[in-house]
Amino acid sequence: MNVDEARDDLAFIKALVAPEDRWQTQFGQIYFAAGVCYSVQMLGHIGQFLGVAPSDGPMAQVIGWGPTVVFLAVMIWIIRRGKEQASGAVSRAVGAVFAAVGLSNLALCLSIGSVALRLHSQTIWLLYPCVVMVLQGLAWMVAYMLRRRPWLGVVAVGWFAVGIAMAVCIENMVGFVAAATVGIVCFMLVPGFYLMRQERGA
Repeated sequence: MNVDEARDDLAFIKALVAPEDRWQTQFGQIYFAAGVCYSVQMLGHIGQFLGVAPSDGPMAQVIGWGPTVVFLAVMIWIIRRGKEQASGAVSRAVGAVFAAVGLSNLALCLSIGSVALRLHSQTIWLLYPCVVMVLQGLAWMVAYMLRRRPWLGVVAVGWFAVGIAMAVCIENMVGFVAAATVGIVCFMLVPGFYLMRQERGA
């Protein structure tokens, strides 16, 4: 390794551990938007249990897929609007982790979904959201390791607990949706809102 390479590596390490929080601007907006969209979806599922929302037909499909479509549109808008804000080692590292988790979610959806469809098993399909919650915990744990802030670790452990709780309740849809709702509100909506507030107060 030559001197220039060593200097570059040292600069990267210093940037990685520096108190740089600009990553939270765009990320907080995206995560809060996801929390809003999926909280609405959970309300729709609760409405289905209470008999005030349809459990099949076009409206049921809207409840199932609508929030994701809306979230993707909002996410693209936020990214395009704030593209120039992504800077710094922490921004790139955190963004890369969550982008990798997003791609992994897509691959898991296709993998688990194809098996569930082939075996006509709702239980197998319900494993997918459980794994998604655990992967969210993984991403937040990486963020905690990069920033060493206790609340990031709390969010990570919370996601792990939600994924396990959903798996335990996989044959009890009321408990399954309740666990998912707690996870989305407490570990997606609230952290996203907190990050946005931190940025405004900076």
